[in-house]
Amino acid sequence: MNLRQFRYLCGIADQGYNISRAAAALHTSQPGISKQIRLLEQELGVDLLLRTGNRIAGVTEPGRAVLAVARRLLHEAESLKRIGEDFTRQETGKLVIATTHIHARYVLRGVIRDFIRRHPAVQLVLRQGSPSQTQQLVASGEADLGVSSEPPGESVPDLVKLPAHRLGRSVVAPRGHPLLRVPRLTLRAIAAYPIITYDASFVGGSAVLRAFERAGLEPNIVLTAIDADVIKSYVELGLGVAILPSVAYEPERDRRLRARDAGRLFDPTVTRIEIRRGAYLRSYMYDFITMLAPSWDREAIERAMRGSAAA
Repeated sequence: MNLRQFRYLCGIADQGYNISRAAAALHTSQPGISKQIRLLEQELGVDLLLRTGNRIAGVTEPGRAVLAVARRLLHEAESLKRIGEDFTRQETGKLVIATTHIHARYVLRGVIRDFIRRHPAVQLVLRQGSPSQTQQLVASGEADLGVSSEPPGESVPDLVKLPAHRLGRSVVAPRGHPLLRVPRLTLRAIAAYPIITYDASFVGGSAVLRAFERAGLEPNIVLTAIDADVIKSYVELGLGVAILPSVAYEPERDRRLRARDAGRLFDPTVTRIEIRRGAYLRSYMYDFITMLAPSWDREAIERAMRGSAAA
Protein backbone atom coordinates (compact mmCIF):
# COMPACT_ATOMS: atom_id res chain seq x y z
CA MET A 1 0.00 0.00 0.00
CA ASN A 2 1.13 3.57 -0.61
CA LEU A 3 0.09 7.19 -0.21
CA ARG A 4 -1.07 7.40 -3.81
CA GLN A 5 -3.69 4.72 -3.14
CA PHE A 6 -4.85 6.55 -0.02
CA ARG A 7 -5.03 9.80 -1.98
CA TYR A 8 -7.17 8.15 -4.63
CA LEU A 9 -9.51 6.68 -2.01
CA CYS A 10 -9.97 10.07 -0.36
CA GLY A 11 -10.43 11.70 -3.76
CA ILE A 12 -13.24 9.30 -4.64
CA ALA A 13 -15.00 10.07 -1.35
CA ASP A 14 -14.50 13.82 -1.74
CA GLN A 15 -16.01 13.74 -5.24
CA GLY A 16 -19.21 11.99 -4.16
CA TYR A 17 -17.95 8.53 -5.16
CA ASN A 18 -17.73 9.56 -8.79
CA ILE A 19 -14.52 8.14 -10.26
CA SER A 20 -14.64 10.36 -13.34
CA ARG A 21 -14.74 13.52 -11.21
CA ALA A 22 -12.08 12.11 -8.88
CA ALA A 23 -9.78 11.38 -11.83
CA ALA A 24 -10.19 14.94 -13.11
CA ALA A 25 -9.58 16.45 -9.66
CA LEU A 26 -6.48 14.30 -9.12
CA HIS A 27 -5.16 14.83 -12.67
CA THR A 28 -5.01 11.14 -13.47
CA SER A 29 -7.02 8.53 -15.39
CA GLN A 30 -10.14 6.67 -14.31
CA PRO A 31 -8.63 3.22 -15.08
CA GLY A 32 -5.56 4.18 -13.06
CA ILE A 33 -7.63 5.04 -9.99
CA SER A 34 -9.72 1.88 -10.30
CA LYS A 35 -6.60 -0.28 -10.59
CA GLN A 36 -4.95 1.24 -7.53
CA ILE A 37 -8.09 0.89 -5.39
CA ARG A 38 -8.39 -2.77 -6.43
CA LEU A 39 -4.75 -3.37 -5.47
CA LEU A 40 -5.37 -1.73 -2.08
CA GLU A 41 -8.44 -3.89 -1.49
CA GLN A 42 -6.51 -7.03 -2.42
CA GLU A 43 -3.68 -6.17 -0.03
CA LEU A 44 -6.07 -5.42 2.84
CA GLY A 45 -8.32 -8.37 2.05
CA VAL A 46 -11.58 -6.37 2.24
CA ASP A 47 -13.84 -4.43 -0.11
CA LEU A 48 -13.58 -0.71 0.53
CA LEU A 49 -16.22 0.55 -1.89
CA LEU A 50 -19.86 -0.40 -2.32
CA ARG A 51 -20.33 -1.20 -6.00
CA THR A 52 -23.57 -1.45 -7.95
CA GLY A 53 -22.68 -2.59 -11.44
CA ASN A 54 -20.24 0.01 -12.76
CA ARG A 55 -21.27 2.58 -10.18
CA ILE A 56 -19.89 3.27 -6.71
CA ALA A 57 -22.62 3.85 -4.16
CA GLY A 58 -20.44 4.57 -1.11
CA VAL A 59 -17.99 2.88 1.23
CA THR A 60 -18.23 -0.34 3.17
CA GLU A 61 -17.87 -0.46 6.95
CA PRO A 62 -14.16 -1.37 6.72
CA GLY A 63 -13.90 1.24 3.98
CA ARG A 64 -15.00 3.96 6.41
CA ALA A 65 -12.31 2.92 8.88
CA VAL A 66 -9.63 2.81 6.17
CA LEU A 67 -10.78 6.19 4.81
CA ALA A 68 -10.36 7.82 8.24
CA VAL A 69 -6.84 6.39 8.58
CA ALA A 70 -6.01 7.41 5.00
CA ARG A 71 -6.96 11.01 5.70
CA ARG A 72 -4.79 11.07 8.83
CA LEU A 73 -1.83 9.63 6.92
CA LEU A 74 -2.18 12.17 4.13
CA HIS A 75 -2.34 14.97 6.70
CA GLU A 76 0.80 13.66 8.37
CA ALA A 77 2.57 13.40 5.02
CA GLU A 78 1.68 17.03 4.34
CA SER A 79 3.07 17.96 7.76
CA LEU A 80 6.36 16.20 6.92
CA LYS A 81 6.56 18.14 3.68
CA ARG A 82 6.00 21.39 5.54
CA ILE A 83 8.75 20.60 8.04
CA GLY A 84 11.20 20.28 5.17
CA GLU A 85 9.97 23.48 3.56
CA ASP A 86 10.23 25.34 6.87
CA PHE A 87 13.95 24.70 7.05
CA THR A 88 14.85 24.91 3.37
CA ARG A 89 12.51 27.67 2.13
CA GLN A 90 11.61 29.65 5.21
CA GLU A 91 10.43 32.78 3.39
CA THR A 92 8.35 31.12 0.68
CA GLY A 93 5.18 29.07 0.75
CA LYS A 94 1.42 29.20 0.53
CA LEU A 95 -1.19 30.04 3.15
CA VAL A 96 -4.81 29.07 2.47
CA ILE A 97 -7.36 30.74 4.74
CA ALA A 98 -11.00 29.66 4.83
CA THR A 99 -13.21 32.49 6.02
CA THR A 100 -16.61 34.14 5.74
CA HIS A 101 -17.48 37.29 3.82
CA ILE A 102 -17.71 39.49 6.92
CA HIS A 103 -14.22 38.47 8.03
CA ALA A 104 -12.63 38.65 4.58
CA ARG A 105 -14.21 42.01 3.81
CA TYR A 106 -13.91 43.79 7.15
CA VAL A 107 -11.92 41.94 9.85
CA LEU A 108 -8.92 40.60 7.94
CA ARG A 109 -8.06 43.49 5.63
CA GLY A 110 -5.49 45.17 7.85
CA VAL A 111 -3.95 41.87 8.94
CA ILE A 112 -3.63 40.64 5.35
CA ARG A 113 -2.09 43.93 4.23
CA ASP A 114 0.53 43.77 6.98
CA PHE A 115 1.14 40.05 6.47
CA ILE A 116 1.84 40.48 2.75
CA ARG A 117 4.24 43.32 3.49
CA ARG A 118 6.05 41.14 6.03
CA HIS A 119 6.00 37.95 3.93
CA PRO A 120 6.03 39.04 0.27
CA ALA A 121 7.13 35.59 -0.97
CA VAL A 122 4.18 33.77 0.64
CA GLN A 123 1.16 33.24 -1.61
CA LEU A 124 -2.05 34.02 0.27
CA VAL A 125 -5.32 32.36 -0.78
CA LEU A 126 -8.76 33.20 0.62
CA ARG A 127 -11.51 30.58 0.38
CA GLN A 128 -14.88 32.09 1.29
CA GLY A 129 -17.90 30.19 2.57
CA SER A 130 -20.26 29.77 5.47
CA PRO A 131 -18.90 29.06 8.97
CA SER A 132 -19.66 25.35 8.57
CA GLN A 133 -17.90 25.30 5.20
CA THR A 134 -14.79 26.98 6.63
CA GLN A 135 -14.59 24.32 9.33
CA GLN A 136 -14.90 21.54 6.77
CA LEU A 137 -12.19 23.08 4.61
CA VAL A 138 -9.79 23.19 7.56
CA ALA A 139 -10.73 19.70 8.79
CA SER A 140 -10.16 18.22 5.32
CA GLY A 141 -6.77 19.91 4.94
CA GLU A 142 -7.93 22.06 2.01
CA ALA A 143 -7.28 25.17 4.10
CA ASP A 144 -4.49 25.81 6.60
CA LEU A 145 -6.47 28.12 8.88
CA GLY A 146 -10.09 29.09 9.31
CA VAL A 147 -11.33 32.48 10.49
CA SER A 148 -15.04 32.50 11.26
CA SER A 149 -17.65 32.19 13.96
CA GLU A 150 -19.04 28.97 15.41
CA PRO A 151 -21.91 27.64 13.24
CA PRO A 152 -25.20 27.37 15.15
CA GLY A 153 -25.59 23.85 16.54
CA GLU A 154 -22.57 22.46 14.72
CA SER A 155 -19.10 21.41 15.72
CA VAL A 156 -16.42 19.68 13.68
CA PRO A 157 -14.16 17.41 15.74
CA ASP A 158 -10.36 17.61 15.71
CA LEU A 159 -10.31 21.38 15.26
CA VAL A 160 -8.53 23.70 17.65
CA LYS A 161 -10.45 26.97 17.96
CA LEU A 162 -8.65 30.03 19.27
CA PRO A 163 -10.89 32.96 20.28
CA ALA A 164 -9.68 36.11 18.54
CA HIS A 165 -12.29 38.92 18.53
CA ARG A 166 -15.79 39.77 19.73
CA LEU A 167 -17.92 41.55 17.14
CA GLY A 168 -20.72 43.69 18.52
CA ARG A 169 -23.81 44.60 16.50
CA SER A 170 -25.41 47.74 15.17
CA VAL A 171 -28.70 48.64 13.55
CA VAL A 172 -28.04 50.06 10.08
CA ALA A 173 -30.78 52.21 8.54
CA PRO A 174 -31.22 54.82 5.80
CA ARG A 175 -30.41 58.40 6.77
CA GLY A 176 -33.32 60.02 8.59
CA HIS A 177 -34.90 56.74 9.67
CA PRO A 178 -37.02 57.05 12.87
CA LEU A 179 -34.94 54.37 14.66
CA LEU A 180 -31.95 56.67 14.53
CA ARG A 181 -33.81 59.25 16.61
CA VAL A 182 -35.52 57.23 19.37
CA PRO A 183 -34.07 58.20 22.78
CA ARG A 184 -33.37 54.58 23.78
CA LEU A 185 -33.02 51.81 21.24
CA THR A 186 -34.98 48.68 22.22
CA LEU A 187 -35.85 45.36 20.62
CA ARG A 188 -39.50 46.39 20.58
CA ALA A 189 -38.66 49.57 18.70
CA ILE A 190 -36.62 47.61 16.13
CA ALA A 191 -39.38 44.98 15.76
CA ALA A 192 -41.77 47.68 14.57
CA TYR A 193 -39.91 47.86 11.24
CA PRO A 194 -39.06 45.36 8.49
CA ILE A 195 -35.69 43.71 9.21
CA ILE A 196 -32.94 42.49 6.89
CA THR A 197 -30.28 40.34 8.49
CA TYR A 198 -28.02 37.32 8.18
CA ASP A 199 -29.34 33.91 7.32
CA ALA A 200 -30.06 31.77 10.39
CA SER A 201 -27.29 29.34 9.35
CA PHE A 202 -24.84 32.08 10.38
CA VAL A 203 -24.30 32.80 14.05
CA GLY A 204 -25.19 36.46 13.39
CA GLY A 205 -28.60 35.50 12.06
CA SER A 206 -29.34 33.05 14.85
CA ALA A 207 -28.23 35.59 17.49
CA VAL A 208 -30.72 38.14 16.15
CA LEU A 209 -33.59 35.65 16.19
CA ARG A 210 -32.61 34.45 19.66
CA ALA A 211 -32.68 37.98 21.10
CA PHE A 212 -36.21 38.63 19.84
CA GLU A 213 -37.37 35.21 20.99
CA ARG A 214 -36.06 35.85 24.52
CA ALA A 215 -37.98 39.13 24.55
CA GLY A 216 -41.18 37.43 23.37
CA LEU A 217 -41.24 39.46 20.16
CA GLU A 218 -41.99 38.37 16.58
CA PRO A 219 -39.66 40.31 14.24
CA ASN A 220 -40.71 41.01 10.66
CA ILE A 221 -37.76 39.46 8.82
CA VAL A 222 -38.34 40.42 5.18
CA LEU A 223 -35.00 39.27 3.79
CA THR A 224 -31.96 37.27 4.86
CA ALA A 225 -28.62 36.98 3.10
CA ILE A 226 -25.06 35.80 3.75
CA ASP A 227 -23.25 38.93 2.57
CA ALA A 228 -23.19 42.18 4.58
CA ASP A 229 -22.73 44.31 1.45
CA VAL A 230 -25.79 42.72 -0.15
CA ILE A 231 -27.79 43.36 3.01
CA LYS A 232 -26.75 47.03 3.08
CA SER A 233 -27.70 47.46 -0.57
CA TYR A 234 -31.28 46.45 0.21
CA VAL A 235 -31.35 48.76 3.21
CA GLU A 236 -30.40 51.57 0.83
CA LEU A 237 -33.45 50.64 -1.27
CA GLY A 238 -35.62 51.28 1.79
CA LEU A 239 -36.74 47.67 2.21
CA GLY A 240 -35.92 47.55 5.91
CA VAL A 241 -33.29 48.08 8.58
CA ALA A 242 -30.33 45.77 9.03
CA ILE A 243 -28.79 44.20 12.11
CA LEU A 244 -25.12 43.66 11.32
CA PRO A 245 -21.73 43.39 13.01
CA SER A 246 -20.65 46.96 13.72
CA VAL A 247 -17.48 46.56 11.63
CA ALA A 248 -19.66 46.22 8.51
CA TYR A 249 -20.68 49.88 8.67
CA GLU A 250 -18.14 52.22 7.06
CA PRO A 251 -19.21 55.89 7.22
CA GLU A 252 -17.03 56.94 4.28
CA ARG A 253 -18.44 54.23 2.01
CA ASP A 254 -21.98 53.91 3.37
CA ARG A 255 -22.90 57.57 2.93
CA ARG A 256 -26.59 56.89 2.41
CA LEU A 257 -26.78 54.90 5.64
CA ARG A 258 -26.36 55.50 9.33
CA ALA A 259 -25.62 53.05 12.15
CA ARG A 260 -26.62 52.91 15.78
CA ASP A 261 -24.90 50.68 18.34
CA ALA A 262 -27.03 47.77 19.49
CA GLY A 263 -24.39 45.75 21.29
CA ARG A 264 -26.37 45.54 24.52
CA LEU A 265 -29.38 44.03 22.70
CA PHE A 266 -27.72 41.14 20.84
CA ASP A 267 -25.09 38.56 21.74
CA PRO A 268 -21.72 39.34 20.13
CA THR A 269 -20.16 37.13 17.50
CA VAL A 270 -16.92 35.50 18.68
CA THR A 271 -14.37 35.25 15.90
CA ARG A 272 -12.32 32.07 16.14
CA ILE A 273 -9.16 30.93 14.40
CA GLU A 274 -9.59 27.29 13.43
CA ILE A 275 -6.65 24.89 13.08
CA ARG A 276 -6.71 21.17 12.40
CA ARG A 277 -5.36 19.41 15.48
CA GLY A 278 -2.00 17.80 14.75
CA ALA A 279 -1.28 19.99 11.73
CA TYR A 280 2.25 21.31 11.32
CA LEU A 281 2.23 25.10 11.23
CA ARG A 282 4.98 26.87 9.35
CA SER A 283 6.56 29.94 10.90
CA TYR A 284 4.57 32.41 8.83
CA MET A 285 1.33 30.68 9.88
CA TYR A 286 2.12 31.36 13.52
CA ASP A 287 2.87 34.92 12.48
CA PHE A 288 -0.53 35.32 10.82
CA ILE A 289 -2.33 33.99 13.92
CA THR A 290 -0.51 36.31 16.31
CA MET A 291 -1.10 39.29 14.01
CA LEU A 292 -4.84 38.59 14.04
CA ALA A 293 -5.01 37.65 17.72
CA PRO A 294 -2.11 39.23 19.66
CA SER A 295 -3.25 37.56 22.89
CA TRP A 296 -2.02 34.23 21.45
CA ASP A 297 1.73 33.75 21.26
CA ARG A 298 3.46 30.74 19.72
CA GLU A 299 3.80 28.91 23.02
CA ALA A 300 0.10 29.31 23.85
CA ILE A 301 -0.89 28.15 20.36
CA GLU A 302 1.27 25.04 20.71
CA ARG A 303 -0.30 24.26 24.10
CA ALA A 304 -3.76 24.58 22.58
CA MET A 305 -2.75 22.33 19.70
CA ARG A 306 -1.67 19.68 22.21
CA GLY A 307 -4.96 20.03 24.03
CA SER A 308 -3.43 21.34 27.25
CA ALA A 309 -5.17 24.72 27.00
CA ALA A 310 -8.80 25.56 26.43
CA ALA A 311 -9.46 26.94 22.98
